[in-house]
Amino acid sequence: MSRLSILISLFLSVASLNLSYAQQGNKQNSSKIIYLAKVNSLDELFGKFKGQLIYTDFWASWCSSCLEEFKPQPELDSFLKFNNIVRLYIALERQENDSALQQKSMEKWKGLVEKHNLAGYHYYVQLKSDFFKGITEKIMKGKLSLPRFSIIDRNGIISDRDARYPSNVKGLIKQLSAYIE
Repeated sequence: MSRLSILISLFLSVASLNLSYAQQGNKQNSSKIIYLAKVNSLDELFGKFKGQLIYTDFWASWCSSCLEEFKPQPELDSFLKFNNIVRLYIALERQENDSALQQKSMEKWKGLVEKHNLAGYHYYVQLKSDFFKGITEKIMKGKLSLPRFSIIDRNGIISDRDARYPSNVKGLIKQLSAYIE
């Protein structure tokens, strides 16, 4: 296979994974999972939800503490839905230069999203990318720290870099309530 064919194949594979689409979860808890198309910056991503409050979950497939926070929280889910709060998951995955490894990484990411039936919007970022650098500068004060949860106001401004974890349902609901008009 020529180098150009490999690059075209990689581009098409990544493009198909990054297309926005909705998918129903399992039969027990059919939640809407939406994968977002590629954007160039964190500000651009937040801009997609202008006018809405965003609860952002920064996680990684290799972070066991992150995966622990995926336990179902029906009270939190109801609160977010009732108050029209966007739940945005941003996966921060290892930098993969090999196209096959990147494809495998993206498949693992999607598999975890679907396994845990994570209702909300999902975005995939590779570590060391420019997008990732923007996250560490704006959210994590220059150093990768996971899991991390943030609240983004209706204007796309980071209001709280250290929001409560989903496992602290009562504390998180109280924290988010302060941003609801």
